[in-house]
Amino acid sequence: MRLSMLLVWCSLFSVAFTIPATASQPSPTASPTTAASKIGGRLNLALLGNPTNLVPFLAGEQNALTITSLIYQSLLTYDRTLNLVPQLAERYTISPDHRTITFTLKPNLTFSDGSPLTSADVSASFHAITDPRTRTPYAGDYQMVQRFTTPNPRTIQVTYATPFAPALASWASLPVLPAKIVLETLTNNPNNAEGFNATRLKTQPLGSGPYVLTRWLRGQSLLLTRNPRSTEAPNITELFYRILPDQNSQWLEFKAGNLDMLDLTPLAATRLISESWFTQRYQAYSTLSNAYTYLGFNLKNPLFADVRVRQALGHAVNRQGLINAVLFGQGQPMTGLFKPGTWAHNASLTVPSFNPALAKQMLAQAGWHDADGDGVLDKNGQPFRFTLATNQGNDSRLKTAQVLQSLFADVGVQMDIRVQEWATFLTNTLQPRAFAAVLMGWGLGAEPDPYDIWHSSKTAPAEFNIVGFSNPQADALMTKARQTFNQAQRKQQLDALQALIAEQAPYLWLYAPFSNVAVTQRLNGLHPGPAGLGWNLHQWWLTH
Repeated sequence: MRLSMLLVWCSLFSVAFTIPATASQPSPTASPTTAASKIGGRLNLALLGNPTNLVPFLAGEQNALTITSLIYQSLLTYDRTLNLVPQLAERYTISPDHRTITFTLKPNLTFSDGSPLTSADVSASFHAITDPRTRTPYAGDYQMVQRFTTPNPRTIQVTYATPFAPALASWASLPVLPAKIVLETLTNNPNNAEGFNATRLKTQPLGSGPYVLTRWLRGQSLLLTRNPRSTEAPNITELFYRILPDQNSQWLEFKAGNLDMLDLTPLAATRLISESWFTQRYQAYSTLSNAYTYLGFNLKNPLFADVRVRQALGHAVNRQGLINAVLFGQGQPMTGLFKPGTWAHNASLTVPSFNPALAKQMLAQAGWHDADGDGVLDKNGQPFRFTLATNQGNDSRLKTAQVLQSLFADVGVQMDIRVQEWATFLTNTLQPRAFAAVLMGWGLGAEPDPYDIWHSSKTAPAEFNIVGFSNPQADALMTKARQTFNQAQRKQQLDALQALIAEQAPYLWLYAPFSNVAVTQRLNGLHPGPAGLGWNLHQWWLTH
């Protein structure tokens, strides 16, 4: 699945939203009618944590991506219905053999400081992400390029050795960075072992997007201000992000009127729709999220080397009961890699049945028995006990872990829970693979390419195959799907891949939650669609 550089939950601006029948409707306002009168105002927002840095493909976590998506642009982007359309590019052409793409940039492009944006900047960005010294999990798609040329300042041509179906979509994910800064740590200093990893863009971003970073108080707030030079110059003058590290603190600020938008917890969403103070000030948007929650097994851990153990734990989980308990019914069980309702989803897959008796039987077949009668299974004198690691700041995830803990105990498996602050979780647990199991979420992009998460070559510390899944048949299916442009044929390959991975059970797929977002009634110009609530953020305006 094309991740659009998401490692955790999709952000407020990348999830698809529709207005439910129960949502409050905006009250009539005397909306501005002229373009000039729409410009102004501040939107008050929140982040759960401090961005690790502000280069998208070096950061890879949601707090950073929320900010960088507003600072940088790419050659292409997605429209409201998830069609690829030009952004910095004026147009593009694809050769008949599907191997060469030629992009023509729009004329007179500039970065926010007024310096020209040309094909040289696209080239520098391409070479930054593909430089072997660059520590990023996102280089794979661009390493597929056999030849990259810039015949003139407005033309970029990329040629692939073989047809590559996700090729075009990949150019909607590469941020165009300024060559003059990229070259400081790349070409001009080739002997620097850190290479682009040491770039000052990590703290001093410079892009062509709708907003500019004006102030960053670490651990406190970030202020983004309008970039009038952008091709998507916004109406709202300022976006002010406060770092509020948990949902409770965000809720208190929201109820006090200090936030203009908020991701609502399931409990809050179920209660607020009918409360007058809420309906007078906010409108709710809700739909099935482009994200899912899963429990991932470290396949190098001896406890989970036997597929029967992983499958057994799948039968120990009551997914609908979990959704009812944690999400107040606001979610849908997941069966695999892709969101239900999308073309790539294998609809023939079913959720593993909730059957504790079968789970115990399968664990017994794998050699696990309660030899000493203490209620915990043992094998070779060792109890079946492991620790599930997850991150702070997400109440639903912690509650999910607690429900799983109880369900596993019912079949004789003792699970402890370790919750860590995100940066610590990333650095000390995920990247060194120092876990038995993790509870996490993936955000799904528009392009269904699961290569970066599931291919056996993607297990390095900074890459996304964090559970160490390796299967030659799965690798072959992913590679073949990437080379297939006919959607019906590609779906057959992806369906087979989903069935294979489901059978191997490297994850327990749990649920896709409904996304519930509250938006101030002062905000105008929203047109929710499959691409999300914020696909046209630059067109929003505030009633003053």
